[in-house]
Amino acid sequence: MSEAGPRDPAADGSAAGGEPDTFATSRVVNTVFDSILQSVHEGRLLPGQRISDVELAEQLGVSRTPVREALQRLREIGIIEASASRFTRIAVVSPQQTADAMVVWMALYSALIAEVIGRVGPEEVTRMRADHEEFLAQVRALDPQKIATANANFFSHLMTLSQNPVLQRGLNSVVHQIRLGSLHLPDYLDFRTLGESQALLIAAARDHDVAAARGALRMIGLITVPTASPDEPNAPEGTDRP
Repeated sequence: MSEAGPRDPAADGSAAGGEPDTFATSRVVNTVFDSILQSVHEGRLLPGQRISDVELAEQLGVSRTPVREALQRLREIGIIEASASRFTRIAVVSPQQTADAMVVWMALYSALIAEVIGRVGPEEVTRMRADHEEFLAQVRALDPQKIATANANFFSHLMTLSQNPVLQRGLNSVVHQIRLGSLHLPDYLDFRTLGESQALLIAAARDHDVAAARGALRMIGLITVPTASPDEPNAPEGTDRP
């Protein structure tokens, strides 16, 4: 995270006269939340890495209060782990937790499709195509972080059309866990099938076809999330596990 400029009154959640400014506080908390989340997804903050609200406040040029609020929000969506008086760290999302989160995401995204597929416009289709091409390019480069980012960007376009805030919050929460967990799987996902499902979803969105969109989603459901522990690789035949 980059160093911020001089602190201003809004950074402490107070107006110039010293009165609490709820809007300013919320805005600063959102900024801190987004900054930490971006650092996680870009690999600047790694799973298991301990973080300090004091250090984050200094880096971002804000008080500790909005940092603590942002960390609590991140904890609620499974990105931060904390133990009272011991540590606060970036969550370690296991392969099994990633697989479980995918099951939840599938159910929620199916509900999203039912709600929004009839409202998809040409602009969304164009953006989906662009992110699909970016996804394929990053798959060819085998860059896990950029693959995860392109994939998340692709599926986010339909989410912006939802008028159901509860559904949006649920999807956002589980997506962040999947993105974090997918970077540390013991093996690659089936990117070919994932890319094919994206292409089918683009066509379904263009045609406002709910059944075809759900068919694309079912294809994703056929992808197996590798859950074998990277610390326990398959032993060669004829040998024992340590």
